[in-house]
Amino acid sequence: MLSKILPVLLLVAFTAGCSVRGLTPSLNGVAQTQSGPSDGGLSSARKRHHFVYWTLFASCSYPQLQYAAVPLHVKSKAKNLDCTSKNGLSESSALHVDPSGRLWVIVFGPYSGDPGAAEVFKLPLKPTSVPELLFGLKGTSDPDHLTFDASGNLWVSSHNQGVTEYKGPFKKSGILSPALTLTDGISRPAGLALDKKGNLYVANFIGSAGTAIAVFKAPISKKHSYYLTGITQPGGLIFDKSGDLYASMNGPSQYGIVRYDSDNLGSGATPNIVDSTRLSVSYESDFAFSSTGDLYFANCGSTANIYGYPTGKKKFSSKLAPSVDFTDAQMQQAGCAWGIAIK
Repeated sequence: MLSKILPVLLLVAFTAGCSVRGLTPSLNGVAQTQSGPSDGGLSSARKRHHFVYWTLFASCSYPQLQYAAVPLHVKSKAKNLDCTSKNGLSESSALHVDPSGRLWVIVFGPYSGDPGAAEVFKLPLKPTSVPELLFGLKGTSDPDHLTFDASGNLWVSSHNQGVTEYKGPFKKSGILSPALTLTDGISRPAGLALDKKGNLYVANFIGSAGTAIAVFKAPISKKHSYYLTGITQPGGLIFDKSGDLYASMNGPSQYGIVRYDSDNLGSGATPNIVDSTRLSVSYESDFAFSSTGDLYFANCGSTANIYGYPTGKKKFSSKLAPSVDFTDAQMQQAGCAWGIAIK
C-alpha cells in the first residue's frame, strides 16, 4: 500500500507546500549577529564557485537552507532558501553532495519524517532553486544523516531506527526501497562515513564510550564487526584525504573533536587527538571539508553556529582552535545548524 500511496503524497507535498512542525518565534525585528574572531584565518585561496551549505533543522518559519561563499568569514552574508510551495522543503536536516555534484537534502516530507524523503538540487543554489528529483525513503523514520559509497549508493541513518542502503543510480523521482537495513550493535545512529576500503562507520549516539562508533566491514552485512571507542555521544563523522577519521564527542562531561589516525582504526581503537579548545556544550552534528582542506562543522548546541578550522594550513592538534565562528539572526532564532556540505 505504501508504494502506491507515497508517490501521490510526494507529488502533493512537492506542489502544495511545506509542513510546519509546531509554533516558532517571529524573526521580525531581529538584527543579524556574528561572533568570533575578526579575521577568517582559513586558507586564503578563494574558490568563488565554491559554497558552504547548511540547514537549520527547523519549521517553515525559518530558512530551510543557508549558504555562503567559501572560505567562510564571520562577516559573510548568508543567502537563504526558504520553504515555498515550489520547493517543498520542510524540517530540512542532512546534506550531502553526491558523486554527480548534486546536493541531497533530507526533509520530513509528506509523512512528517516517517518515512522521510530526500530532495536533490543542482548546484550552485539560488534563492529560487527547486529540486530536480524527489525520493521517498521507505524504511526510514526521522532520518537525519546520509552519505554515499564509492559505487554511488545512498546510506541514510534514522535516529530511532537504523541505517538503510539504497542502490543507485538515482535518475527518476519515486519511492526508494532499502537494499539493506543495519540495526545490529547501534543505538540511535547518527553520522555516517565510509573509508577507502568500503567499510562503513556509524556514530552510536547513545552507546557507551566502549561502543562509540560501530564498524561494518566490507562487504557490508547486517552484523557489525567491531567498535571504535573512547568518546561519548558522537554526532558527525568524516574522513580526510589521508584516511584519518574525525568524530565529535558531545558530552555529557566533555565536548570536542577527535581524530582517529588512518593506522588506528581497528577494534577498540581510541582517538589519537582530542581537541576541546573553545568548545563547550556544543552539539556537533556534521562535518565538511573544503577543497583547500579546511574543516567545517555545524553546531546545533547552545550557540547555533558554523565553526571553521584552518586545517588546510595548520595541523590538527589538541590545541587547535576554530578560526571562524559564524552565526546570524536566523540561525540563532532557530537554535541549530545541522547538516553541512561544501561544493
